Amino acid sequence: MRIEQTITELERIAAREVGRGSEALAVPAAGGLLAAARSLASVHAPDAAVFTGFFIPGAEPPAAETDGPLGAVQIAAALLLLGGRCRLVTDEPCAPVVEAAVAAAAPGLPVDVAPLRGYDEWTAAALPRYGRLTHFISCERVGPGTDGRPRNMRGEDIGAHTAPLDQLYSAGSAFRIGIGDGGNELGMGRLPAELVGRVVASGERIRCVVGADALLVGGTSSWAAAALVGALSLLRPEVSELRTLLAPAWSYDLLAAIVRAGAVDGVRRRPTLSVDGLDWPTYAEPLTHIAGLVAAAR
Repeated sequence: MRIEQTITELERIAAREVGRGSEALAVPAAGGLLAAARSLASVHAPDAAVFTGFFIPGAEPPAAETDGPLGAVQIAAALLLLGGRCRLVTDEPCAPVVEAAVAAAAPGLPVDVAPLRGYDEWTAAALPRYGRLTHFISCERVGPGTDGRPRNMRGEDIGAHTAPLDQLYSAGSAFRIGIGDGGNELGMGRLPAELVGRVVASGERIRCVVGADALLVGGTSSWAAAALVGALSLLRPEVSELRTLLAPAWSYDLLAAIVRAGAVDGVRRRPTLSVDGLDWPTYAEPLTHIAGLVAAAR
């Protein structure tokens, strides 16, 4: 199987349906995985910012969800192995979980934390630094809808708990990669509004209007992030260490670390070793498939 065909298969695996319409949403985004991977792999030393963190105010206790930081740190670790630089970007409510993910899997990786108050001043200070970056990558980061408000899959406005990182994500000339699973994340503005409205519950209301140069749709966002790391491994086979990031055990250890730090399942709204309502054995199936495809392609 040619590398391009394998990457197309990785894209399909990542979009596995879990009840939110991901397979339908993935159709117009087809080719996004190859475009994103080629853009990152073709740069001698990518310098990226990865935006993540989706706060669940109705959880017990309220915290960032497990999906997102898992994939964001996996991508960041891959970029470091490629000889690049990377920083994670989140906001104050999600910072404890994101920082725990970094401590567990990529110690020393910078984490920029946006405040909920004084955000404009924080952004103004950050723009000169971000203007030099080659890539902006969003992994399960909520964005604004048509009314400018960020909403979760239940249609609830979570703006009181969410810094408008879309403003920074949309600035400058960096190549923008969006990763999402429900239509309300940064990058999903690339999809036809009619499709999101028809396929996703409350899609017209929650649909993020911020697009991206390349969009990756997953059944869970972190599956699509794993597919991106798999595609990078295929395009840069000389960096054999990338394959270690694809082992399901790597993701399990990271999931356990962030749950200990308070991360919650975004569907169950409580801290469990699960992602979007999927217990570990079910969640791990696409990860195993992705790792196996990459190994077989070598």
